[in-house]
Amino acid sequence: IALNNLIYEKDVIKKPNFVIAIVFLLMNTTFVINFKMILFSFCLLLFLYYLLSLYKQKQPFSLIFNAGIILSILSIFIPIVLVFFSVILFSCMVFRNISWRIIVLCILSIFIPYFFLWTYQIAVNEDLYIPVFCLTPPNFTLDVLNINLHQKIWYCIIAIVSLFSFYELFRWMYKKSIRSRESFIIILFYFIISVLTFLFSQNTETLFFIFIPLSVIIGNFFVYYKKEGLSGFIFFIFLFSSIFYRVSMINM
Repeated sequence: IALNNLIYEKDVIKKPNFVIAIVFLLMNTTFVINFKMILFSFCLLLFLYYLLSLYKQKQPFSLIFNAGIILSILSIFIPIVLVFFSVILFSCMVFRNISWRIIVLCILSIFIPYFFLWTYQIAVNEDLYIPVFCLTPPNFTLDVLNINLHQKIWYCIIAIVSLFSFYELFRWMYKKSIRSRESFIIILFYFIISVLTFLFSQNTETLFFIFIPLSVIIGNFFVYYKKEGLSGFIFFIFLFSSIFYRVSMINM
């Protein structure tokens, strides 16, 4: 619901709806509940709020600092999160408020949480924690024969819905308002960084980073697609496949 309200409040999608919230929920129903990543999702939602608030801000220093602090704290638990600082700088370029002070502020926001952490570790004579992350080339071996039926159905439906969603977004991007268009450019970059993070990191939990931007893109398709009958049918299939996936997990 917070994601849904954020997208509507920032005029990314101007039609009031609850589609994005439902899409985000359905994408999470197919995975085992991970409370750490649920908390991470809320933090990244706040991170996205600060990014989309940069629009027409001449002095966005507090927004940049808060977004950087969130990422820095999360990086203590998952170091690869530090790559999302590129999303902050990209957002400033899109909204045309990039400056040398913004870059310096991003760097400072990285070290402040670690300063307090290192101060505590020195006080208790612990080894200093240094974030280290390894990027490895993706190496996926897809064994279709060993994939369960409910997984095959859900992955196929997600692929179809995503293709429709990206096609619809790129097709009508030029007709959106300036704020909506620039916000979607940021969300697309956020999505690309999330996918690359998942592909090149050894942490499968980073898959959760993709859900927020992808939910917005898919939600845009269901809200604005002109053929309501077709979009309603696709949404029903998406809903059914997600529920079928979850029920199959319970019965296994």
